[in-house]
Amino acid sequence: RDAMIRERLMAKHDELAASKLPPDEVAKLLKAGAFLVDVRSKIGAKLGMAPGATNISLFTLKRRLDELPRDRKILLYCHSGAAAGKAKQELDALGYKAFNGGGYKDILKIVGPR
Repeated sequence: RDAMIRERLMAKHDELAASKLPPDEVAKLLKAGAFLVDVRSKIGAKLGMAPGATNISLFTLKRRLDELPRDRKILLYCHSGAAAGKAKQELDALGYKAFNGGGYKDILKIVGPR
């Protein structure tokens, strides 16, 4: 039973992470002025954030919508791309133009460390 639950959770994780954009699309969004959001927890973000990113964890996202611009595309990242995929789903449902940028390391390959 535990193995079945774990398998379903991993499938959901992989499905969410699969929504991440290819690096060239991420680079285009950043160049065009997308608002970069790190959806990891404060602890995760303390390990390092991409330059120019704002930390709004997935768990506080709906309470902090006033910090997100409605007139810009929003590029999200996390550790693996799964939480960013979940945040994208939530923001899309609220009418934002959100994109899954993938994981922190994916973003760093494009923008470099802070």
